[in-house]
Amino acid sequence: MFEGFEELTDRDFYEKAMAGEKPAVVLLTTPDNPKNQVFYDALVKYQKLYGDKINFYWLDVSKHTSGEDLGVFEFPTALYFRDTMELERQDYTPSEEDVERAIRRLLRL
Repeated sequence: MFEGFEELTDRDFYEKAMAGEKPAVVLLTTPDNPKNQVFYDALVKYQKLYGDKINFYWLDVSKHTSGEDLGVFEFPTALYFRDTMELERQDYTPSEEDVERAIRRLLRL
């Protein structure tokens, strides 16, 4: 569905996204959400540039509850994690500048 993004489940959310060796970007959404393409377009450029330094994931919130556990109720939402901490949350359609700022923060640039 989101080329270059690995699908997460509740079972592996913490281990892969929050506590993984690399920082992570997670897109929480449902497969049929009309805003998916806009979010994907905003993120895919950075997945291609930094996919070796940052893991990119997506979670289907219609099948999994990790979004609710994190207090996310607006979809799609992009979450940015490093060292088990959520550094950024975009529950609005992010601009390229918003995504770049969040990526730079993940990479400590």
